[in-house]
Amino acid sequence: MLDRVRAFTEKYQMIRPGDRIVAGISGGADSVCLLFLLKELCGEKGAALFAVHVNHCLRGAEADGDEAYVRELCGSLEVPLSVCSFDVQDRAKREHLTLEEAGRLCRYEAFAEEAERLGGARIAVAHHAGDQAETVLFQLFRGSGLKGLSGMSPARDNIIRPLLCAEREEIETWLTGRGIAWRTDSTNLSMDYTRNRIRGDILKTARESVNAKAIRHVAEAAAELGEVEAFLERKTAEAYRICVREEDGARFVFTNAFSMQDPLIGSRLLRRCMAELGGLKDVERVHIEMLRELFEKQTGSRMDLPGDRSARREYEGVRLSRSEKPARQQDGEKTSPISFCPEIPGSVTIRGQKWKFTLYPEEKIEIIPQKTYTKWFDYDIINNTVEIRHRQAGDVLAINKNGGTQRLKKYFINEKISQEEREKVWLVADGHDIMWVVGHRQSQRYQITESTKKILEIHFCKGENYGRDSKSIS
Repeated sequence: MLDRVRAFTEKYQMIRPGDRIVAGISGGADSVCLLFLLKELCGEKGAALFAVHVNHCLRGAEADGDEAYVRELCGSLEVPLSVCSFDVQDRAKREHLTLEEAGRLCRYEAFAEEAERLGGARIAVAHHAGDQAETVLFQLFRGSGLKGLSGMSPARDNIIRPLLCAEREEIETWLTGRGIAWRTDSTNLSMDYTRNRIRGDILKTARESVNAKAIRHVAEAAAELGEVEAFLERKTAEAYRICVREEDGARFVFTNAFSMQDPLIGSRLLRRCMAELGGLKDVERVHIEMLRELFEKQTGSRMDLPGDRSARREYEGVRLSRSEKPARQQDGEKTSPISFCPEIPGSVTIRGQKWKFTLYPEEKIEIIPQKTYTKWFDYDIINNTVEIRHRQAGDVLAINKNGGTQRLKKYFINEKISQEEREKVWLVADGHDIMWVVGHRQSQRYQITESTKKILEIHFCKGENYGRDSKSIS
């Protein structure tokens, strides 16, 4: 097995002359095997070997026995050892983690700290082919994409995994043949842990009933998928440079360039944008498909995304951004972001200013209100979701009955509305079509007519000092 592990480490350039290697040693068969093999390989390469043991303080005397065994083993091999103790149970409670998650965080923090103390050492962990198979199945069942199905990388950043080429039975056979003892963690036998169930039930059944080499085949498939993933990542990076403009807190994806990409690359590009704006937690395939569909929708269309993110269709593409935080709640009323799509009918308070949205049938047409802060609109001709917001590039206002429009910027200039006021004035928008410049002017496009079937009344509770009186549009 030494020859195979040596070839594996050579293939991925895990150990180089002059390297410092920090090995995580629990006392179990895998890590003990790793320690002996690294002792040999580091000696061949002229690399320095160090060890770290983490006591999770979960198994009482059993954990203390593991620590004592590792101290004795490292002493006999003349490998410098650092021992760390963590109250994993307490951390799990404080940070709302499982014991598995908390334990993993503690271990890798200890490894990283020792690596940094040694001036940038590599960290060796004892994951083997069985662990790889468990990881791949775990990711598959969770709905992971190709990256997740690639499993653990043999070498990435400063983490190396020299035993990914070996199975657990090989490791134990190798140790037994050399009279080397190891410790057994009782928690590895418990079916309370998901990975243990995958190992003890699913993979065991696969080996006994499907193929005795099932674990090796899964690990080999993961390695091949890892190569595919690396290739696709390079292609995605090329597409990203062409299609995406990075903005402060946003990513703008150009429609024309995006449409030229292979669908697979396009989806990966969108996932990358999402990851850069807050990670991929709770992001599923359906969200990526909805983003793709947004490129085909009308300008102004938008969608909410997991992790307080949103996407909006604009003239040249789709803008992905972090959603604005809600304004402070006042008087126990509902609050909303600066850009907000209200429920209709309903009411909402934004920055202490109340909006009310009411739907009426056509029978009420004869009593159209002529109030500055109460307006009626033809509900059926609204193309997108009604949105309350401030101005954006591309906004237009219909200024006559023939459908003529004027850029909102030009309207502000013509009306001598100051730059400061422009940033504050509220807009009711249908995409980039402005339905109402609140306190100033209502769009002609949404005016009530004899053909109107449903009326949307919007009432803004602000006060008579907000803006100027509305003007009739001829």
